[in-house]
Amino acid sequence: MKRNEFIKILTANDVVFFRSGSRHDIYRQITTGKKVSVPRHGEIDNILAKEILKELRKE
Repeated sequence: MKRNEFIKILTANDVVFFRSGSRHDIYRQITTGKKVSVPRHGEIDNILAKEILKELRKE
């Protein structure tokens, strides 16, 4: 999956850019305050994308 497509999925789920790291960008979900790191690669593996979204759904 292209990184830009994944960022669009995140923003549709109330996730906003929080800060930059050295190799990852940190995004924060507005409603829960959970933070996830997204690699800056052009392509993000589908399994990794699913795991990031799963992490946001955890309580």
